Amino acid sequence: MKPQIRRILESHLAKLDAFPTAWEGVKTEPKLPYQAVYLTVNTAKTSTISDKPLATETGFLQLTLFFDNGQGTKAIEQRASQLRQHFYGLSVVESHIQLIIHHPPQIGGLFLSGNSLALPITIPFTAYQLEDNDGKLTRDTAFGGTV
Repeated sequence: MKPQIRRILESHLAKLDAFPTAWEGVKTEPKLPYQAVYLTVNTAKTSTISDKPLATETGFLQLTLFFDNGQGTKAIEQRASQLRQHFYGLSVVESHIQLIIHHPPQIGGLFLSGNSLALPITIPFTAYQLEDNDGKLTRDTAFGGTV
């Protein structure tokens, strides 16, 4: 499910604006300011036990903002808040997966990275597989009703 999770989260990020982004696995050297994106799936569970099991995966999208050092913290903290608001409460059904951001994204502490000011934002998610291997939709969505 990781490729579908990545597509859902990255496309949602891209809907916010055209902010310069260093995408995971893509060779780029963006100029400051920019954001770097990394996806981690840290648990995968079988959530429906049958002859056609369905999975639930949890993890986080890690966004790290990089801004010019020496310009203060207002701009980087505003961007972090904007990202937090953009993702919090997200619920998307796409590619036979329901992805939900149940908890507010966490804005970490500022730190120096080379000559840049950096600020990590951790966006936790839960992804539910809605379809078995035969293409049948089998799970009710988290918010009621059958997909």
